[in-house]
Order: sequence, then C-alpha cells, then structure tokens
Amino acid sequence: MSLFVKSVLLIIVCVCSVVLGGCTSSRLTLFDGDPYTADDIKSMVEEHFEAYHPRLVLQSSKVITTKPYKRNEYTFFDENNGFVFSARASVEVPQLPIPGGQRVTTANMRYAEAYLNHMNGNIAGLAAKYGFHIATPEESEALFKSQIMRKEGTSTVPLFEADDMIFLNQTSTGANALALLRQMYDLYKPNGDGVLVSSVYGRKIGFYYLPNGETDKRKALYIEKFRIGGDKEEWRDTLMSGIGYSDENAEHIERKLVALIDRKIQQAVSGE
Repeated sequence: MSLFVKSVLLIIVCVCSVVLGGCTSSRLTLFDGDPYTADDIKSMVEEHFEAYHPRLVLQSSKVITTKPYKRNEYTFFDENNGFVFSARASVEVPQLPIPGGQRVTTANMRYAEAYLNHMNGNIAGLAAKYGFHIATPEESEALFKSQIMRKEGTSTVPLFEADDMIFLNQTSTGANALALLRQMYDLYKPNGDGVLVSSVYGRKIGFYYLPNGETDKRKALYIEKFRIGGDKEEWRDTLMSGIGYSDENAEHIERKLVALIDRKIQQAVSGE
C-alpha cells in the first residue's frame, strides 16, 4: 500500500472515529492496526462497572493471532472484588462500509460473567439458610453439557440451561424459593443497577427438585425458571419470566408463584 493511500485511509478512519465517538483508543483503525491495549481494557471496565469499584491489575498478556487481523488476550485480577478474568481484544472487519479495521473486545461481558460466577459463594450461603443447595460453576457447566432433556408441552428442551441452578427438597416451600429469588435479584442488581446482568444479556435462575440424600444432580426434576434482566426490567418482569405475562401487580403475581411452586414441589415428592 502506497504511503499516500495509507495516509488517506488514516485520515478517513480518524474522521469516522471522531464522528462515532470512541474509547481510550479509537474504535476504528487501519487494516493492520493494533487491538485495544491492556490499559484501554482496564479503563473501559473500570468506567463501565464503576458502581462495583473494580481495581484491575494486569496478570498476563499474549498475542493470539497476527493475521489477517490481530488478536490479543489479557488476564486481569480485580483487587477490590477478588477474582480473575480474561478478555480478548481484536481488530475485525468494520460493521460500516469503510476501509480499515474495527477494534472490538469481550472485556465487559467477560468481566460481568466472572463477577456473577464469583457471587456463587454468596448465593450458596443465602440458599443454605432455606435448606437449598446451589450448583457450583463447575457443576453447572457439567450439568449443562450433560444435554439431559425434559418435556415442555409437546416439545423437549434442555433440563439444565440456567446460569444459577438451585435445588429444593421435600421441606422446601414456594415462599422460601421466592424469597431467595428476591435476594438474588437485589444482589445482582444493587439499587436497581442492571449493568452486570445487562452485560451478559440477562441471568437465568433455575429451580429444581432433588430429594434429601440424593447427590446425583442429574436426577433432579424441573420446577421453574426465571430471568433477571437489565436496567429496563424490574422485579415484576422477573416474576413474569416464570409465570408468563400478567397485568396484575407484583404482589399478586408473587402469591400465584408461591402456590405454583408449592404445587410443583408436592407433585415431585409424590412422583406425579
């Protein structure tokens, strides 16, 4: 590529970057440009998740590919919140019909996933107060990969597809299950801040029945599933994700869900 053509492309990219707005490094670059740097990723994440006070320290940096577009991977430790996450930064074909490349990164999603999984211990403590058990991230991954199916109407769907899998037993009640769900909602969306769950397109919470004494979670029976959404979704929306749309207020929906979960637990206990 001639120096003149390269200079023209650089000018075009710079103008587009100004028009579109950018991050620490411009989102748009040349075809052979560099991805976001580790400092860029650190700034992006600390700004986007400011409410959670991240303090990122770079642990490692490696080049994944150099052609046709460059791709790097960075690993950070969040000193304030106590977990490690990795994210990739790359240069890809621009979404707009313009020359050059576009910088992209998985940083926000990977940070949110790591943060939410890091909360597993907190959720397990809350669940234990009600006599429930929650799958660890490793158990959840194994259950998801088991590809066990369940019937839903005339179709079959995966049994284990929730991000958080909570196991009830003979002594469990719908009221306690809903109380835990509310605590999880408040934990994942402190003061209504939905940036974490928005970054992973929502968090699915699955409730299952597993009798006391049974250790094989693959034998669990499906009870109900909910989805905690982002900023625009409220507690009532989470409730409706389990029971279906309703024009009633949250209090009325809660009462219906308590009765529904109680009934499903009793059906599971009796083998219906």
